[in-house]
Amino acid sequence: MKRILLTSTALVAFAGAAAADVSWSGSATLGYNDDINDGVYADADIDVTLSQELDNGVTASVTFGWELEQHENNTDNDTFNADNNLSASLTSDSASIFYGDTAYAAETYWSGVTNMNEDAFSEADGENVLRGEVVFGSVTAGVSYGVGNDGSTDNGELNQLSIGATAALGAATVVLAYQEEDTTPSNGQTGNGDFNSSEVLGLSVSANLGGADITFAYARQDDDASTGIEVAYPIGDITATVFYVSEDAIDDSFGLQVAYASGPMSVTAFYHDGGDEDSGIQIGYDVGNGLNVYAGGSDDDGTYIGVEYDLGGGANLVASFAEDSDDATNDEIGPQAYLHGTTVAVSFSF
Repeated sequence: MKRILLTSTALVAFAGAAAADVSWSGSATLGYNDDINDGVYADADIDVTLSQELDNGVTASVTFGWELEQHENNTDNDTFNADNNLSASLTSDSASIFYGDTAYAAETYWSGVTNMNEDAFSEADGENVLRGEVVFGSVTAGVSYGVGNDGSTDNGELNQLSIGATAALGAATVVLAYQEEDTTPSNGQTGNGDFNSSEVLGLSVSANLGGADITFAYARQDDDASTGIEVAYPIGDITATVFYVSEDAIDDSFGLQVAYASGPMSVTAFYHDGGDEDSGIQIGYDVGNGLNVYAGGSDDDGTYIGVEYDLGGGANLVASFAEDSDDATNDEIGPQAYLHGTTVAVSFSF
């Protein structure tokens, strides 16, 4: 990330401050994939953040950016657009307000049990959100609304109240989340596959007991409920995690994950049964001198093997082969999000 100091009358939005901090960040990738875009592809993303400390411990910040996608043999689809990450905020230790590319309140604070079906809180994905947050002692709480922002008749209207809170009560952490039913979302939300118009309520309690991290959670969506428990227990270099979820609307689900990490080697194996059946293994090995090797696969995701080499200075070279379980051509497979097919790419970030 590069930083410069900018002094200009253009920064009057920051309450007449004499100077504002301007941060530039970005990334770019040039690669070849034998199954996407007929071969060579390139993309770049540039973000700018302007921030300024105001009086009384308040910090004002604005972030915006541009995105370029360029495809050989398909130049009619080359794009260079303003990114959808415009956001603005006023933040302090006790209260903050966020607008634009930010998460809903329930999404921000909710933490449940793996594979719960009814904790389907809306997740922001490109639409504008207005969210406020307050901190009082060990309690952090927020409230948000979606904001119609696409120039249609709902432009500027608030919809789907969302509330979230987390509190430390002794050795336990309690999380409460709620979103109201909204059958008339803004057009910006209807294009988002992660938006859920249903009323959803969630409550979870987690604590560390005898070295084990234990979470109990309950969620209700409309008339159906999920009730779950999850336990993670470390044993030397191994952490074992088990969960069980009782469901009203679908089959109950349970799962087991065993994760091993020691020196250069990491291995994670898992099995899920019930509402979302899946099993798989993920292996990583740090060869040294910036070279890492990854391999694995799962029933839902597919299989992959990849080699990544750190070139220094924020640059990275990747060679991978991945096969999606349903042969989708534009999927991202494994924790490293490899593209379907054979890929060789170089990327850098700053």
